Amino acid sequence: MDGVHIGLGSFLDYARSTPRGCAGIVRNQWEIHIDETSMAWTFYAPFRLALRRAVSSPNAPEVVAEAVRRARPVQQPHFQQLHQGFARWWGKVRATGVPMESAAWDCGELSVTVSRHSALALRHRDGHTEVVLPYLKEPVLEADAANLALRVLEHLVPVVLPGATPVVLDVRRGKALRLRRNTNRAELDALLVAEAAKYLAHWTAMAEVRQAE
Repeated sequence: MDGVHIGLGSFLDYARSTPRGCAGIVRNQWEIHIDETSMAWTFYAPFRLALRRAVSSPNAPEVVAEAVRRARPVQQPHFQQLHQGFARWWGKVRATGVPMESAAWDCGELSVTVSRHSALALRHRDGHTEVVLPYLKEPVLEADAANLALRVLEHLVPVVLPGATPVVLDVRRGKALRLRRNTNRAELDALLVAEAAKYLAHWTAMAEVRQAE
């Protein structure tokens, strides 16, 4: 099997999903694998773009509000909630966007990627920096799932933005999650290996089904 690639946001969704949700994520990833023009992940794409533009704008909430106004009717209620949560969080952040690099965390045949298109890099007024992965989905993001993504970010920070603190932002709630100092990182790494193995097994099974169709 060739190497399998998945964005950290999608890997986070997979880690926190129900069995049915996991199947949908793998199916969408397979569609992207065989057709790079697939529309599988376009629903939140305009909002992700707005976030990237907003953090470098003098009026970040207005940049995001424009994405809400341009949203299709089916997107409107979701984008409105996201805008409200973002505005609450941004009002306390006092930061600006800075450049970051793309990187990948590899586990066996699986490569979990973080790119400048999927995450936000921020410098605060006191000089400290953060790499922020936005979580946009409707279900509340629990700490157990967020910690997996935070640990991947922690592994990648030396490449993505050296010295930065990893953050996962539950945008709808305007809630930033970080790893606690006393987090058992060895245990998290073991969980990451287990999730990666699960995803690869799921991917292989999906590939066999698709090829048999």
